[in-house]
Amino acid sequence: MIARHSLIYVGSRGFAAALNMGSVAVFTRLAPVESYGGYLYLLSWALVLYGATCQWPKFAFFALYDEAREPAQVGTVVRILGGTLLLAGLGAAAASALGLVSPRAAAAILALAMGTTLFEGSTEIARTRLKAGAVAASVISRAVLILGLGSLSLHASGDPLHLALAVACANALGALPAALTIIPLMPGRGSRAEALRLFAYGWPLVLSFGTAALGQTLDRLIVAETVGPAGLGAYGAIADFLKQSFVVFGEAIALSLISIAKREARAGGMAAAGGVLRDAARAMGLIAAFGAVFFLCFDDLVIGVLLGPDYRAEAQALAPVLILASILMMFRAYYFGQVIYFTRSSRLEAWAAFATLATVAAASLALIPPLGAMGAAFAFAGGQAAACLVLVLGARRAGTALPLPLADMAGIAGGALACGLTVVAIGLLPGGLTAAGQVLRLAVLAGGALMVAWRYDVLGLAGALRRRLAS
Repeated sequence: MIARHSLIYVGSRGFAAALNMGSVAVFTRLAPVESYGGYLYLLSWALVLYGATCQWPKFAFFALYDEAREPAQVGTVVRILGGTLLLAGLGAAAASALGLVSPRAAAAILALAMGTTLFEGSTEIARTRLKAGAVAASVISRAVLILGLGSLSLHASGDPLHLALAVACANALGALPAALTIIPLMPGRGSRAEALRLFAYGWPLVLSFGTAALGQTLDRLIVAETVGPAGLGAYGAIADFLKQSFVVFGEAIALSLISIAKREARAGGMAAAGGVLRDAARAMGLIAAFGAVFFLCFDDLVIGVLLGPDYRAEAQALAPVLILASILMMFRAYYFGQVIYFTRSSRLEAWAAFATLATVAAASLALIPPLGAMGAAFAFAGGQAAACLVLVLGARRAGTALPLPLADMAGIAGGALACGLTVVAIGLLPGGLTAAGQVLRLAVLAGGALMVAWRYDVLGLAGALRRRLAS
């Protein structure tokens, strides 16, 4: 089951990530750097609004889900999400009334927050209930819609507000397949007891998610205010591209496998969940090691294909620092899943969020004025490192540290390093950077990743294949 569930979930996220990378490639060619930067500015504020109001209920549900109380829990969390959307609307209206943003910008920010809430809420409920097929359909539908609707909006007007509204619609429509799995549970009424449980667990998340969202976007907001939308356009384009590469796969593995691990833990304790958690760590180690080698060896090729010409020079300079930041963010997702599922309190995530915000704020104020977007990249990486440190040390102190197969992860990293050196050596040979040479380099890296995945039985795929062949 683990292999099948993970393949459906991770495979859909991988396909969607490829489409989202295509969206970045298309958008950076259709939109000038300033326009794309304006859209990212709106999106950054929308993520802060979503994090401060609408994000916490889905993770409280994720943590407290119990099959025996499923109808009451689902009905209650859906009603709570409706209330948080009302709060988001009030927040956007207040920002507009105070003159912090224009009414049009406030409407676009609210639309993005609402679309994100509909998509994330429905897919989180479906994923927690192990409805992998419905989640996969939603994830792929959203990616297709973002590419299609976003491209149409940019072709028609080039207005960043119109692109924001198109992305909001894509999120809302993409939620439908997952939402259909929830409808049969909706006739039941919400439960006051379940609401109190969700609030008791989730209230620290209200503050921590708002803080975390600001910490994740503060570097972008400061870049927009100091360097300008053009600087934010190039910085955000490469950062979002790397996020689709590392963080999407890492979160897919971490949160899908930890859902299974929680079920195993309920049946047989943490010892029963240990094998699943170690599988997740090995898979994330494989993505981090070979992903970093790939982007460091082929950054000029990848950036040239995926980003418009106005974005490329700065993106290539920022790539190494943002690769590190993305890997740290991916492992933060692994420990975040532990906090949500295996600790009795969500306060540790709140501390991690405060560490992120404090580190990003201090580093951004110190580094962005002299270094521009490169300073923002260092600040972002520092914030992710601080959060990981808080989560690792806090989990160890609480006695719930996730098992890490360090020897296997070191072997995976060693395999990736050997492949990387081989790829570099081929590139130094005569003809090594021609089309045929690049194909050979890619084949070496892909073959090495497959061999390492087989050697360490990542996600149990090698074991499952061996058992099938034996039978």
